[in-house]
Amino acid sequence: MKQQEFLVEKVFYDLENKNEGLEEDKNYFSENDFASILLRAEHYGIGIFNMEAYHDGKLFGTDNHEVYRKKATHPQWYKSAFGKFKRAQKDMLYRADFKVSQKLLDRPD
Repeated sequence: MKQQEFLVEKVFYDLENKNEGLEEDKNYFSENDFASILLRAEHYGIGIFNMEAYHDGKLFGTDNHEVYRKKATHPQWYKSAFGKFKRAQKDMLYRADFKVSQKLLDRPD
């Protein structure tokens, strides 16, 4: 299984991609949907390298695991970053750069 297939089947299922005129090949999610994604990423141990927040179609802010001095798979960094963005501005869209381990991709269903 490829990484994008895994994300669609195991992480993004039942969630709405809100990509409205933003980068064509990227997934953007509402605050509630992104919260679900973070929980699912934590469950599977998926790495999140970067997180971006958008307001009114413009980049509001970005954060990454290196700023927090945590591994990409450590949920503390991405939960903190998400909380910071949520407190700063309501009604944003979120996206992230994920890394699914080969071990997860090779697992049979």
